[in-house]
Amino acid sequence: MQDKLDEWFAEDFGKGDFTTLAVVDNKVCEAKVTGGPGVLSGLEICKTLLMQHGIEFNSEYSDGDTIVSTLIFSLKGKSYDIMATERLLLNILSHFSGISTHTNNIVKIAKAVNPNVEILATRKTLPGLRAFEKEAVVHGGGQTHRMRLDDAILIKDNHLKLSGSIKKSIALSRAKYPSLMLEVEADNEEQALEIADCGADRVMLDNFTPSEAAKTIKKLRQISDIEIEVSGGVTIENIVDYAKNTDYISLGSLTMSSLPVDFSLHVV
Repeated sequence: MQDKLDEWFAEDFGKGDFTTLAVVDNKVCEAKVTGGPGVLSGLEICKTLLMQHGIEFNSEYSDGDTIVSTLIFSLKGKSYDIMATERLLLNILSHFSGISTHTNNIVKIAKAVNPNVEILATRKTLPGLRAFEKEAVVHGGGQTHRMRLDDAILIKDNHLKLSGSIKKSIALSRAKYPSLMLEVEADNEEQALEIADCGADRVMLDNFTPSEAAKTIKKLRQISDIEIEVSGGVTIENIVDYAKNTDYISLGSLTMSSLPVDFSLHVV
């Protein structure tokens, strides 16, 4: 994490904070960070950043805590250091807390109708931020899908076009990587039933309407104990319709469409 923070800091700092150097004496000062409402994420990252720059940090909160608009933490250090880290600090909190807050909203809605459904983040993340964005999803009550391509087998439509068949793809995957979870994407009910019949661990119903998903899930439950995931076309407005019957729902919007939570730093 330290290398990543050094990179982020250097990106913003450039050759120096010329405004602060011009108008401020480098004396010890205190500051407070306020913000919310939402679910916190990025707090531990900020703590590490501040420690790197010799700034004292004090907070009663932890990542994953729900906050109202309130004092999040207080700082004490040299004015140059506090001013130089201010924007990076707030960007980290705003972005990752936005993800955890949006995830938490989705999780609460889905679990209200099905306490057993799990909300998953996909690999749709900003380059270089995947570990942090996925962690933010967990802080919001969600889980991760694959972190990387080598975490599991996920046979999608392009794989099937290249390999030729569902049965062949599953057999080859089982033979080469027998210890990995094996999931196959289905574009329609017929494919979903074939995937279950061929012994995959999980089937992904991709871009099914709520009624199509419900109908297919009912048939799958009658013939197999395969895990069922719904993905594509799921929004906060329609997630209740999908969550009632499925085991997993994966959403790229958790990491790609979350709005930032507002935070501010004020010297006191």
